[in-house]
Amino acid sequence: MRLVKNLFVGISAAALLTACGAGGNDQGTEYAPNMYHSVAYEPYSQIDDWEAGRWVTSIEYPKLDSVTEGHAEYYNSNNFNPHKMNMRDPAPNTVSRNKQGWLPYRLGKDSLAYAAATLKNPLDSTASVIADGKILYETYCDHCHGAKGNGDGKVAGGAEGEGIKVVVNGETKTRNTYNGIANLRSDALKGISEGHIFHVITQGKGLMWAHGSQISPEDRWKIAKYVKTLQK
Repeated sequence: MRLVKNLFVGISAAALLTACGAGGNDQGTEYAPNMYHSVAYEPYSQIDDWEAGRWVTSIEYPKLDSVTEGHAEYYNSNNFNPHKMNMRDPAPNTVSRNKQGWLPYRLGKDSLAYAAATLKNPLDSTASVIADGKILYETYCDHCHGAKGNGDGKVAGGAEGEGIKVVVNGETKTRNTYNGIANLRSDALKGISEGHIFHVITQGKGLMWAHGSQISPEDRWKIAKYVKTLQK
């Protein structure tokens, strides 16, 4: 009896371990798959087996025809594209543009002088653009450059502790400061162009890291507009 029991446990364990394996279009056995399998198309996964995950399917997906049942839980291909692809290749010899029709920004970090002299802000200096720029500035820039652009944000002020003595609201404190944050209202920077600001936000400069991956081109131009209002 014990031998039978041990064999049963061993076979069950082997079956469970085998079910944990996955590869290619076989996703293996999963617990509560409805919780993490998206019904929407997944661009970077391609499961084209109509029956994949039939045993866990709890949603009545549309039928393929009057006879064939709807696809199973794991199926996530697009039947309207060639080879059921979810993500299609762009048309040959085309370049991606954003919703405004702007081309991707290609200038490298060492092209600041060229960018400053040639780039023109495509946005008008309307009240709504300036207002949006203020919100974006407060989100991405205020903590370093300060609310008025004086380079006195909380990051510049540093944390209290051993360091140098600084005056904060008339009170002398000893802090560890983060030196090198630009004072945007200084005489050295008052004359910079909006193209200069856009390029620095995109590619970074000095201690400032690049923010091109975090802020859209349109929002970078809005920040540039607002910074120029701070400099007046």
